[in-house]
Amino acid sequence: MADYHRYRWEDIENGVHKLVREILESGYQPSIVIGISKGGVIIASLIADMLNLPVDLMQVMHWGFGKAGDQLVIKYRPSLSIADNYVLLVDDVADTGMTLMTAKDELLRLGARGVRTAVLDYKAVSSRYVPDYYAYKWTRWVYIIYPWENFEAFRNLSPDEAKTVFAAHELIKMREFVRTVR
Repeated sequence: MADYHRYRWEDIENGVHKLVREILESGYQPSIVIGISKGGVIIASLIADMLNLPVDLMQVMHWGFGKAGDQLVIKYRPSLSIADNYVLLVDDVADTGMTLMTAKDELLRLGARGVRTAVLDYKAVSSRYVPDYYAYKWTRWVYIIYPWENFEAFRNLSPDEAKTVFAAHELIKMREFVRTVR
C-alpha cells in the first residue's frame, strides 16, 4: 500500500505563510501571480491576497490521480498581460517538475521579464525541477491529498486505502455524496 499525506486547510494556510515569508525575504518583487490550475490556483490566490497582487491562472494538463500523462498540453494561458512583468508562478506540488518547467517557459515566451516558481510541496525524490520557493520538501514518495482533492482521492482509492486516509465519519459522508452524483 502506498504512503499518503492528507492536508487540512490549516496546514495549507501555514504552508502559504511560509512561502510568502520566503518570497519577501528573498527580495523578489513579483507584479503578478499566476496559478497553475487546479490546485495551484488556490495557493496562488492566497499568496496574491497576502501580497496584494493581481492573480490569474493557466492550465497545463499532465497528471491524473497519482500518475503522469504522456504529454503536456497548455490548455489555458493567462488572460492578463504577462509582457514586462515579474511573475510568481504557483502550483500545489512539483512531482516531476515538468508542469512548472513548461509553464515557466511559456510565460517567458509571452514576454515575462522574470519568472520564479513556488509550490507547497517539492518532491525531491522525483522532480527534475527545483522550485525557487517551497514550503515542504519530500525525500520519499508519498501521495499527497489536498483538501480540494478529497472526493477525487476517495473515488480513486481502494476501499482499504480510503480507510487509512479518511476518518470513519468522513467515509460515510463521501459514500453518500458519491451515490447522489452518479
